Amino acid sequence: MSSEEVKSEGGGPQSGSAQVDDAQAGGAPTDGAQSAAEANAEAAKASRPKHRRMRDMALSMAVLLVPLGLFYWAWSWLAEDRQVSVVDTSENSASAASMGLPAIEPELSEDWKPISTHFAADGETATLRTGWYSPDGNGLQMSETSGDASDVDEDLTGAGTPVEAGGIQWSAYELDTGEAWVAEIAGATIVLSAEPDGIADLDDLAEGVAAAAS
Repeated sequence: MSSEEVKSEGGGPQSGSAQVDDAQAGGAPTDGAQSAAEANAEAAKASRPKHRRMRDMALSMAVLLVPLGLFYWAWSWLAEDRQVSVVDTSENSASAASMGLPAIEPELSEDWKPISTHFAADGETATLRTGWYSPDGNGLQMSETSGDASDVDEDLTGAGTPVEAGGIQWSAYELDTGEAWVAEIAGATIVLSAEPDGIADLDDLAEGVAAAAS
């Protein structure tokens, strides 16, 4: 055997060792590398926003709606049961009648309540004002004057819009404070006025006035 052949045979084991090292370098990751990869995956998963479940959303809505429902119930109960102070209008009505006003007492149901009264005389002009509380909980006012409608409200000028109620032709006026109806009855100027929420009750009040004046 020549020396060259011996070197060749000795190189065999060295080549095998190199192959093993290469296999380790390019093979499966070590335990440390695998642990790092798993940690990165968990961190990425934790950083993703969680979707709220339908049950959680329903509970959140319930927490919001329950107080609102209680508030609405309490408000409705107070609105139905609240009491109003009824006033005696007879004294001012008698004073108005002594000044030549018809002092009309509208024919209304018991659910209508007189809540204020005021009489004033300025020279030859006498004015009687009566506040009414309607069954729907709205405030209206009936005024009688021996003067013009403008003596009751300076914005009541012009012809107005014709409105019929209780067989009487009224003139309707839109005001910044609501609406007013005006008519000449029994030698006096009658003014019915209401805030926006009470405009729908003007017709009933006008019919009550017409029935009392007929």
